[in-house]
Amino acid sequence: MTPIRADLHPSMPSPSGRARPTAVAAAVATALGVFLAPNAMSQAASQSDVQALKQQLQQLQHQIDKLEQQQATQAVPAPPAAVEPAHNVAEAAKAGPAFYAGPVKVTLGGFVELMVVNRNRNESADWASNFNGSIPYPQSHNHDLSEFHLTERQSRLQALVEGPDGGSIHPEAYVETDFGGAGGTANYNESNSFSPRVRHFYADLYDKDNGFFFLFGQTWSMITAQKVGLMVRNENIPQTIDGQYVPGFSWLRLPQIRFVEKFNDQFSLGLSFENPAEQVSNNVYGTGAPALTTMFNNPGATNSFTAPNNSTSNNITTDYLPDVVVKAALDPGWGHYEAFALNRWFRARDIATTGPDNVKTTGQGYGANIILPLVPKMLDFQAGVLYGKGVGHYGSAQLPDVTTNPNTLGLTPLHGMQTLLGVVFRPTPMLTTFVYAGKEMVSQQSWEFSAGGKSYAYGYGDPMAVNTGCEIEGSTLPCAANTSQIQSGTIGAWWKYYQGPLGNAQIGITDTYIKREIFSGVGGDPSTNINIVMVSFRYYPFQK
Repeated sequence: MTPIRADLHPSMPSPSGRARPTAVAAAVATALGVFLAPNAMSQAASQSDVQALKQQLQQLQHQIDKLEQQQATQAVPAPPAAVEPAHNVAEAAKAGPAFYAGPVKVTLGGFVELMVVNRNRNESADWASNFNGSIPYPQSHNHDLSEFHLTERQSRLQALVEGPDGGSIHPEAYVETDFGGAGGTANYNESNSFSPRVRHFYADLYDKDNGFFFLFGQTWSMITAQKVGLMVRNENIPQTIDGQYVPGFSWLRLPQIRFVEKFNDQFSLGLSFENPAEQVSNNVYGTGAPALTTMFNNPGATNSFTAPNNSTSNNITTDYLPDVVVKAALDPGWGHYEAFALNRWFRARDIATTGPDNVKTTGQGYGANIILPLVPKMLDFQAGVLYGKGVGHYGSAQLPDVTTNPNTLGLTPLHGMQTLLGVVFRPTPMLTTFVYAGKEMVSQQSWEFSAGGKSYAYGYGDPMAVNTGCEIEGSTLPCAANTSQIQSGTIGAWWKYYQGPLGNAQIGITDTYIKREIFSGVGGDPSTNINIVMVSFRYYPFQK
């Protein structure tokens, strides 16, 4: 029982802020009056009167308890607790306002952005840079043309829908979109660019008692670095403004089916089946080379509901099995550590009239990610690496996975590596600074032939590749420019200059330098580079 308080009065509020009913308050006052006159009571009350008074007090206490229970059940629910940022200071909105649609809780998020893009060489790339083929050589007039424009296309809308718990099962769905649809060049190579654009759209179930997590839909590939464990909306995304992030960062956003077992707060193990999209290099060097009878893609289809706006000129690859990722995460109390393995299946079709056939091969990759809190909540060091055969698809620079093989008339995986180092420093809660250094590499693989007094080759990065026109503006001579590696350095900061009842507002700036190197060929191996400065003005109306 809750003890009766001596300070209750008919006109005073209860602990919950509501006035007690007058009848109850009067009864309390009567009881108190009895206690305040002990001499009179002792003279007039008999033993039966005392017993009756005790029963009255018990009944009064019961009424008070009943009223408190009624008030508790009628109280307005407390505001929903804020969800942790999904990704980073800039990209992820903290949970915004929530409302209920019946038993379903809906939490809104997102931001409005005006991005300033300034590249010293013109890529015509808008809000997401191209870290590989579009970095121009002097042969292109764009090499000496800078690029400047404003864009709002990375502005974002988010909604998290949480269903009512079924015992220990917590269901939810999440959708996130921006305005980066690519129209006629749309593809699903790295992140869905069809219109309307889908960044994330998935449903998941979490069994809180058993630590089991199941997801289906589109979100970050499980190879993407995370901050804690293996749960979604906890990815460790570079703090950059660029929609393509930074070279060396391994990531995809793609359809998948994911299973995670969280054994405890320190160890999680996950398995993901993800959409494949092999990136094929199909180069021929030298004149007189016969065409290969290797088919490795199909023209993109048209969505009849939105044609012609959703048609695509890009190719759809001929993979036949999903990429499989297995990942383990360890959080021992200081730092976060991940290790993962990747397996891929590639397929092409030999369409020679003498015997059409499917030609298959595989690729594998291995990687790790770490976060070390050198100064808790202030200074973090992070690193990530992915190495293997056929892994170029997973890097921000999008180097090739495979090349066409003239002997098998199939595809041969190329060895590749991606690595990223970063330091994030938060001197105050309102300021975040960062430095990243990244590198992506791919191997050379080619086959040379001689016939009829002529030499020619197939593959990627062969010494017969002609680069003689690369450094002459307007030259009609070839510039094969098979990229061997991309190196980059990035520095930047975010300043949250307003945080209050209207949400929060931030300004960010980044400066990225990228060097593109190519395999040596006829004419040498000239390199090129680009410097990209971006400024972002963001307003998070749903995030305080």
